[in-house]
Amino acid sequence: MKSIFIDCSLGISGDMLASALFDLGVPKYIFLDNLVSLNIDKNYNFKFNVGDSEGIKGIVCTKTEIQFKELYKSLNDIKNLLLGSNLNDYVKKKSIRVFEILAEAEAIVHGNQISDVHFHEVGSIDSILDVVNVCSAIDFLKPHKIYFSNPPSGKGIVSTSHGPLPVPVPTVLEIARQKKIPLTLLDDIYFGEITTPTGIALIATFIDNFDKPDKIKIEKIGVGLGTKNICRPNFLRVLLIDDYYIENKKPSYETIISQEAWIDDSTPEDVAVLIERLRSAGAIDVICYSVDMKKNRKGICIQAIVYPKYKNLLREVWFNYSTTIGIRENNISRWILPRRTVSHETTFGTVNIKQVIRPNGQISIKIEHKDLTRITLNTGIPIEEIRQKLIIELSGFYELDEWSF
Repeated sequence: MKSIFIDCSLGISGDMLASALFDLGVPKYIFLDNLVSLNIDKNYNFKFNVGDSEGIKGIVCTKTEIQFKELYKSLNDIKNLLLGSNLNDYVKKKSIRVFEILAEAEAIVHGNQISDVHFHEVGSIDSILDVVNVCSAIDFLKPHKIYFSNPPSGKGIVSTSHGPLPVPVPTVLEIARQKKIPLTLLDDIYFGEITTPTGIALIATFIDNFDKPDKIKIEKIGVGLGTKNICRPNFLRVLLIDDYYIENKKPSYETIISQEAWIDDSTPEDVAVLIERLRSAGAIDVICYSVDMKKNRKGICIQAIVYPKYKNLLREVWFNYSTTIGIRENNISRWILPRRTVSHETTFGTVNIKQVIRPNGQISIKIEHKDLTRITLNTGIPIEEIRQKLIIELSGFYELDEWSF
């Protein structure tokens, strides 16, 4: 499965990310169509040109200088522009979400209601187009996952429409706080903004995980250059990766999180609801068993295992929907076999099948039990009989079709 890793360790802005995605291979017409879809003045244009930054080759986006009669300052103005455009629903939804994140942060920074927020720099046509370009490029690539490196905070003071502000500017800092985005302190000779509000809002909108996966196969690299001359390389790169790369059919190593609590003051019905909430919030699985607690009280140990990207969401479930006042959390190392779940047409209709490759190269399959349950309820045929018929019918599905090694 193809994913993208966005390395923004030297900084991120909307135009840098759009340029890197163009360099990665997103066709130019994807970006040019946005001008038509947004009904932007026909004289307005932008170009992706090859350039370099302190010897690093990449793509820089240059835009025409035009004074627009109408400026889109409020969140509602920008929403109306996007909703009234001919952009597809995905690009509209993601672009609006970027500006909602910006508005939520601005409202807190200035002590206003979101409806009273007025954008300045990020409300310009240039910024709106940068956001739409990034969203449409990601829609074109349709990555399985999007990984980001931790963005740098920058340092110094910058001039804004509000006057001089410290770096990172309050909006960037607030988005980092709200969305729990870790900022790195870069040992940098440059004093100024290198992670822009638009850049960090794009991270908050698209982030699946921070840091690159443990093992990747790099397919292509795109480099986007910044427009500032900061006396050091100023670029962002996007890696197209195959994070489902299987090497020699061997098990792969990964780190997951274990969260656990012992509870002795909830009914079994309440525990059942909690377990379902944990699973719905992204837990890989949840188990529970009886434990003897202090003072010989009978309690229930509930343990959830979860991918790191969902750990914060599960913590909220623990503390909002259970009686516990603390949870134990540990990193767990595990080895997993290459596996995938795919749909297959059968005489009983569409069924989902988990396919696994063993280290010796053998393939095993398991039919999803919920599909077996659905079929037996609809047909009255016993589950075991359905399972046996499907195994015979799917015998050809043991092949390695569409698997990459």
